[in-house]
Amino acid sequence: MSASGGKIDVHHHVLPEFYKDVQRSVGITGSAYTAFPDWSEDKSLKLMDELGIATTIFSFTSPGIYFGDVAQTRQLARRFNDWLAELVAKNPARFGAFGFLPLPDVEASVAEIGRIQDELKLDGVCLLTSVDDRYIGHPVFWPVYEELNRRKMVTFIHPCYPPGVEAKGWDIPRMLIDYPFETTRVATNLIFNGVMEKLPDIPFILSHSGGTLPMLAHRISLFDKKTKQQGNYPKGALHYIKQFWYDTALSGDKAPLDALLAFVDPGRVLFGTDYPYISEDLAASETKGYENYAGLQGAARANVDRNNALKLFPRLAKA
Repeated sequence: MSASGGKIDVHHHVLPEFYKDVQRSVGITGSAYTAFPDWSEDKSLKLMDELGIATTIFSFTSPGIYFGDVAQTRQLARRFNDWLAELVAKNPARFGAFGFLPLPDVEASVAEIGRIQDELKLDGVCLLTSVDDRYIGHPVFWPVYEELNRRKMVTFIHPCYPPGVEAKGWDIPRMLIDYPFETTRVATNLIFNGVMEKLPDIPFILSHSGGTLPMLAHRISLFDKKTKQQGNYPKGALHYIKQFWYDTALSGDKAPLDALLAFVDPGRVLFGTDYPYISEDLAASETKGYENYAGLQGAARANVDRNNALKLFPRLAKA
């Protein structure tokens, strides 16, 4: 299909064989609940054509690239980002990409932000919700936030496994409930640590309609004047919650979309699929559920499909 007029998918992953090999080398043999999905550039394009997606913004995702060796992480970040740039260069109208940062190395991450934007011309960065037992929003990463803010760089936040030790006997696939909670933790952490107030020019995209944030937003806001961090978010939690951007991945149903749009303007919502970590059939059914949702009509629907994303990725308007 043409790159003009169709949906823009901001939540679409890549899983080349070399990333599977990196994970296997540290004992990871599959995704959060099953074997590694079979991904290829052609498979993504086929799905995009079937679902009316004009452009996809690719990203690597959990478990990331930090496995305890900082030097290896720096090397992997460069390798992965170079590969993404080559992929996008082959088809820039259909593809974009979020680069990976070599966190927890703050200095190297600040430098890689510059390389991602200035040299590789990628569309933003992807941050996992935590790295090295620290959530995004932790003050140790502050120079990274400052650089993202200075460059007004789109920052896609994707959940990963929670840090710490699980309870004995807990065997629920982590992506089912832990991932949404991890997104909620990071959103709240960014607010409570003052990142949203002091560095307001970072367009943060939260995955999966903000995880559990729609259900907890009211509860969080009730304590605006009672937390020890209240000085870091003087306008109240709901003000900052409304400043995030939200994708619709795995939200193709009335209940989560109603919850999200109860407090977030549809001008802050973006289309997403989460392919290939969900199958083609599930991506299709979730997209159909989103398309059948009666709460988005006319201009609001067109904005979520495409126009909102063009505000973040203006180069695509020229594609």
